[in-house]
Amino acid sequence: MSARYDVAIIGAGLVGCAAAFELGLRGRRVAVLDQGEVNRGASGRNAGSLHFQIEPRMLEGGADPQRLAQLIPVNLRAIEDWRELPGRLRREIELVMHGGLMVAETAGERELLVRKSEVETRGGLPVRLVEGEELSRVAPYLAERVRCASYCTAEGHANPRLVTPAFAAAARHLGGEIMTGARVGGLEGRPEGWRIHIEWLRQQSGTAAASSLDAEAVLVAAGAWSPEILAPYGVRVPLVPVALSMNVTERCAPVVHHLVQHVGRRLSVKQVEAGNVLIGGGWPASLFGSETLGPNPEVWLREDSMIGNAAMAIHVVPVLAGLNLIRTWSGIASVSVDHLPVLGAIASMPGVFIAAGESSFTLGPTYARLVSELICLGQASMPIGLYRPDRFEPAADRSA
Repeated sequence: MSARYDVAIIGAGLVGCAAAFELGLRGRRVAVLDQGEVNRGASGRNAGSLHFQIEPRMLEGGADPQRLAQLIPVNLRAIEDWRELPGRLRREIELVMHGGLMVAETAGERELLVRKSEVETRGGLPVRLVEGEELSRVAPYLAERVRCASYCTAEGHANPRLVTPAFAAAARHLGGEIMTGARVGGLEGRPEGWRIHIEWLRQQSGTAAASSLDAEAVLVAAGAWSPEILAPYGVRVPLVPVALSMNVTERCAPVVHHLVQHVGRRLSVKQVEAGNVLIGGGWPASLFGSETLGPNPEVWLREDSMIGNAAMAIHVVPVLAGLNLIRTWSGIASVSVDHLPVLGAIASMPGVFIAAGESSFTLGPTYARLVSELICLGQASMPIGLYRPDRFEPAADRSA
């Protein structure tokens, strides 16, 4: 007889483990399944940045200001969620929220910052434009070519190697079970919910190679792997896997005092407490394989990305030219055409939900909160229609 749970979560990354914690607080019995290990995917391999400003890519193509404004309430909720997180989890996650700068060099980039800041300030996001002498006082380490920046006092970073394990530990404390090496072989609809068939990739003594468990609801929180989990059931998830690279320098005295982005180029820079400077911003690695990722996708680092990323960092923060890079790594993230996550109920599979996609570190704890409310209460505490899973389907095919 299969073990029974209130909710089965597929994916032991940040969103999955955070959802297990939120559901546990609501008294739900939860099982988390992952074909790998806790925090093995993008949740543990990203830069740990907390970007609450509207991302530059969201402003492309004459973006609708009213649509952009709908993003602000979730970002504001995420700021509060992160501020409360160390106390809620009672664990060290190396959280720092000392402010972030999105910089611009040209008149066109400045105009983009102005337009972005107007949308953000109307929505209540703590953002203001700084330039001239004020910018020199706030961030003297920036190159003279940087003419202005939008400054969000709430931005910062946390350690991605600590955040998800902290959520996992808190979820276990509430009775959640986390099963690793457990690949989902199929979902079977049943009158009382769903039966999840499991293929054990690391068979333990005395256990079968395959088993199953039953759950009233299922949450797919498997990041870039989410589309292939749902594809056999005719569900099209508008996410595409991408391999991205990160660089880190040797330790040095404090020099970069903010999270730094560039409005027109691929860059994120921050300095962690130990003194290392982390450099990223969406530079690609090479992803090889078939149409499905599988448990061990092949990713190769690219020399041109390493060089280009480091050069862009020096372009904006010249003092970094004196530091050595000591490590480069990659992780598999997922992107959508509209750069938004996929969050909500799967209309064609009653009782199945998804929380995956972009900004899943910055907004991951908030995605988990909202989807847990949806599972338990039937609705989230703020509008999430912008993120609905069926938004790319023809209108006639959408369920109400």
